Amino acid sequence: MHLDFLRRNHARRRGAVMVFTVVMIFVLIGFASLTLDVGTLYSVRADLQNAADAAALSGASVLAGDDMLKVRVAKNGSIGAVMSAIFDRAQDVALRDASFGASGTVLAQSDVATGWIDLVSSTSGVDTGKPASTFNAVHVLARRSQSSANGPVKFFFASIFGKNEGEVSASAVAAYDDRFSGYDPGAGGADLWPFTIRLTEYNKQVAAGSDKYDYDSNTGNVSSGKDGVPEVNLYPANLGPGNFGALSIKGGSQIAHIEDGIPPEDIEEEIGAEQLNFYDDHGKAVTYSISGDPGLKASLENSIKTRIGDVVAVPVHDVVSGSGANTKYRVVGLRFTRVMRVSLQSGAKGLWVQPVSYAGPGVIVDPSAPTSGGVAGSFVLVR
Repeated sequence: MHLDFLRRNHARRRGAVMVFTVVMIFVLIGFASLTLDVGTLYSVRADLQNAADAAALSGASVLAGDDMLKVRVAKNGSIGAVMSAIFDRAQDVALRDASFGASGTVLAQSDVATGWIDLVSSTSGVDTGKPASTFNAVHVLARRSQSSANGPVKFFFASIFGKNEGEVSASAVAAYDDRFSGYDPGAGGADLWPFTIRLTEYNKQVAAGSDKYDYDSNTGNVSSGKDGVPEVNLYPANLGPGNFGALSIKGGSQIAHIEDGIPPEDIEEEIGAEQLNFYDDHGKAVTYSISGDPGLKASLENSIKTRIGDVVAVPVHDVVSGSGANTKYRVVGLRFTRVMRVSLQSGAKGLWVQPVSYAGPGVIVDPSAPTSGGVAGSFVLVR
C-alpha cells in the first residue's frame, strides 16, 4: 500500500511538472516573440532615423539656395516656393531609405516643417511663426503607423497573442548655421577675388539694386533679363576714389588672381595667415589691412569675362587710407557673389555681381560669431 501511494504521488508530480513545462514553453515563446518583434521595431526606428537625418539635411540645403535668397535678401521671393522645394528634396532622399517591409520612406506634407531655431540652444523647437526671412531650420518626422503612407510594422510572433503590428517614428532637425566667422581659400571652394567694395554700398545695392541679368542654373549662362536677384556693381559711379577698387595682393598678378583666385600663399604674404578669420574665439571682430588701387583697369576686362557665371568671394571694407598705389583697405568681411557682367572699356563702366548664400568648402562657422544673415554657413544636424 505504501508503494502504491508513492507511485501515485510520483505520477502526480510528473504530471505537474509536465503542466509547468508546457506553461513555461508558452511563456518563453511569448518572451521570444516579444524580443524578436521589439527588436524589429528598434531596427525599423534606426532605419527611420537614417531617413529623417538625410531628409532634414537635404531639405535644409534649400535654405542656402537662390529661392531663399530672394526671400531673405531681395525681399521678393515666395516662401511657399522655398517650402515646396524643401519638401521635394526631403522626400526624394527619404524615398531612398527603406525600412523593414517598406521599399522607401514616404513623407507627408505635415511631416516636414520649416522655421527658425535658436542655434545656441540645441533643445529649442522649430518656430514656424517667425518672419520667413529668418528661417534657418527644417524638421522631419519619419513614421511607420496606421495613419502614414508607410503603414505600421508587421509582427511575426506577437500575432500569436493577438498583437499583429506596431508603430514607430523618428525625427531630425537640420539647420543652415550662418554664424560665418572666416574663410579658407585653399579648401577648394569659391575663389577669393582681388576686388573690394565698401560694405555699406554693397548692402545698399543688395537692398535696392537693379535686376538686369539672369543666371540660368541649368546651363550656367548669364543673359539680359530678370531672375529676381539684384546685381551689385563693384564699380559704383556715384562714389569717389577709394570706395571701390582692385586689391594688389603680394605674390601674384591681378590677372592671375582674377582667373585663378588668390592662393593661400599669396594671402599669407599679405596678411600673415593663409585663411581669413573675421571673429576671434570671444566673438570680437577681426579686420585686415590689404593693399589696393582705386578704380578698375580696362586691361582686366578680358580676364574677368572668363569668370562670368562663377561664384567668387569678394572682400568688403569699411575704411580706406592712403591713395593711388599706396591705398589700404580695411577688410571686415567677405560676400559671396556670382559674376554677371563686366564693361570697363567705355560708356557705363562696371563689374556686376549677384549675391549668393554660400555653403561650400572653406566656410568657417563658429558659435561665437553672430549670424551673417545667410551670407555663408554650413548645414548641421541639430538633433
